[in-house]
Amino acid sequence: MASPINCLSILVIPLLVTSLFYQVSVGQKLDDAYLRSLCQKTTDHDFCFNTLKADPRTFKASADLNHLGLVTIAILIDTVQVEVDEIPGILKKLGDRVDKSRMENCQYDYNSALKILRDAYAAFSTQNYNGAKSLIINAGNGLAGCDQSYKDPPARTSPIADALTKVLKKRDIAVVVFDTIIG
Repeated sequence: MASPINCLSILVIPLLVTSLFYQVSVGQKLDDAYLRSLCQKTTDHDFCFNTLKADPRTFKASADLNHLGLVTIAILIDTVQVEVDEIPGILKKLGDRVDKSRMENCQYDYNSALKILRDAYAAFSTQNYNGAKSLIINAGNGLAGCDQSYKDPPARTSPIADALTKVLKKRDIAVVVFDTIIG
């Protein structure tokens, strides 16, 4: 019969090995070289590096990959919040019924995305990395309806098309960070 210590070691040793691996990947200290290597996995390497480097939250004293995950969500929240704040002013300037309807739909989409991103931040904070990643992807996908409405006849250029491009690029950054954390 196996002793209780042998049984315990069978359970504890794999957990210790797993936790060591987790600490190595998440405990990665952030520096320019690491950010560059991470950003090489995104569609726009320079945009990724410049976005992360410019945000003062990226390089805290104890900043690691886990911290960077939260920062990428915060960056997305900030970006979407800017558009949520600007859309009412855009709506006031619109006279055309079709344009106004499209922008009202965009307003709904951006408000929904903002809520989803806040939920992603909460999920990430509880170490639900896969859930947070799914929410971030869903938030970006939800904004595609706004973009698509401007492609429908009569096709026009969305006044917030550049903002959507930035959101999707920043979503790409977050997904790469999450994939690295999740392993």
